[in-house]
Amino acid sequence: MSRDNRDKGKKNKIPKLFDGSVNELTRPSKKKGEKKEDMKKIKKQKTLYISLDMNRKLIELYGDEGRRQSTIVEDAVNLYYYLKKAIGEKNFDELMSVVRREDPEFLREHISKLRI
Repeated sequence: MSRDNRDKGKKNKIPKLFDGSVNELTRPSKKKGEKKEDMKKIKKQKTLYISLDMNRKLIELYGDEGRRQSTIVEDAVNLYYYLKKAIGEKNFDELMSVVRREDPEFLREHISKLRI
């Protein structure tokens, strides 16, 4: 074997095999050269604990909109966040108390009366 072939062999090492230990399973993997991306493009794992009623509403929205539930949830979070920023804490809390009544007609009337 020539010197050049031995140098190439060192660069292309066989990866370390899994030893079957619990430590090996729970140790985070090391990623080399990972680039930082825009926060909006990085997918994060989401764990949401929601009520059965909220799940029913999500399913209904999913059927009406024909979109992924994760997209609906992201839209809802954006709406909540920017609405709170736009109308202020007091108006937002008042609006949320109206929303909790779960009466679309009353909510429609309340929104028409808001002077924002």
